[in-house]
Amino acid sequence: MKPIQSCAVFGLAKNVGKTTVLNAMAKQAEMEGVTLGLLSVGVDGEKRDVWSLREKPPIHVPTDGWVATAASLLEPNAGKWEWVEETGIHSPLGPVVIARARTRATVKLAGVNRSRGVAEVLQRMEQLGILLALVDGAYDRKAAGDPWLTDTAVAVAGAALGPSLDAVVERVAEWWSIAALPAVTSPLLQQAGKNARDRGRLAGVRGGEVVSLPFSSLLMQQSQWQQTLDKPEWTALALPGALTESALALLLGRGSPLDLILSDPTRCFVSRRSLRRWFRMGGKLLYLRPLRLRAWGINPVSPDGYTLDSHRLQERIAKIVHPVPIVDVKQEGWPFSLLPREGKNNAMDG
Repeated sequence: MKPIQSCAVFGLAKNVGKTTVLNAMAKQAEMEGVTLGLLSVGVDGEKRDVWSLREKPPIHVPTDGWVATAASLLEPNAGKWEWVEETGIHSPLGPVVIARARTRATVKLAGVNRSRGVAEVLQRMEQLGILLALVDGAYDRKAAGDPWLTDTAVAVAGAALGPSLDAVVERVAEWWSIAALPAVTSPLLQQAGKNARDRGRLAGVRGGEVVSLPFSSLLMQQSQWQQTLDKPEWTALALPGALTESALALLLGRGSPLDLILSDPTRCFVSRRSLRRWFRMGGKLLYLRPLRLRAWGINPVSPDGYTLDSHRLQERIAKIVHPVPIVDVKQEGWPFSLLPREGKNNAMDG
């Protein structure tokens, strides 16, 4: 049994063109004869946006392509699908099933909205012989890019991010300044990060040793903070969950820098401005597992009716995210091979 290759596709906002990128990748997989599986962290593939009522592109599934979605969403076109099995995952739309398309079809994906469920579906797809799974991020679900869940990811930015080229580029730069921070390389800090993730508790470093703390986050009483972490002897701190603005403000108040360790970039919820303050104080932010971004998809067309210059958009974003390649799938399709390669993390190589 060959190992499955997995890639998350997520947008930085709504209506940026994520589904278009997903469809381009599915088409490339079909052309290359790669057995494809599709699932979504959220809901995607509906005919109209539930908020704006704008028409949305459908998700296209090739013949013999596989999907994991709520069974109720396949019933209107049951003749196009071979229901293979239930996953044991239940959603508000009913049980989630794995099905195979008897012919080319469109589908609405929903029901797999937890990390554990995604991992279970990917494991089952691998057992079924699927070579490539695309995990749709749905609306603003950048957590779908969690590097603990998928081998690689594709981020999508589009004109919907802002009313001008400068505004779109600024949004990308803001996101990238956080997502592209470096990985932990020190064995001591790696140990702290692993302890925090595995145990669900803060892990600090002092005197060259990792110390497990009896707190799941920085939300604690002031007396507990003063007695434990509000001391200069700590040189690093690993968080098991998210870093928020309030948590970073608390750490800034210490007045002494720390090496902060997060599990991955999807756990960082602070602004670039706040991070700059942290860096100016001498602090660092590192990831136990960094984002493995295969490409950036761009969409220069806004749902509000204006179009940005695709070449300039690619050029400006490329300067920020180099060496990650940029692709406008409307103009060039998906230009990279999706054939499996040796090594689980190389499936998206061009």
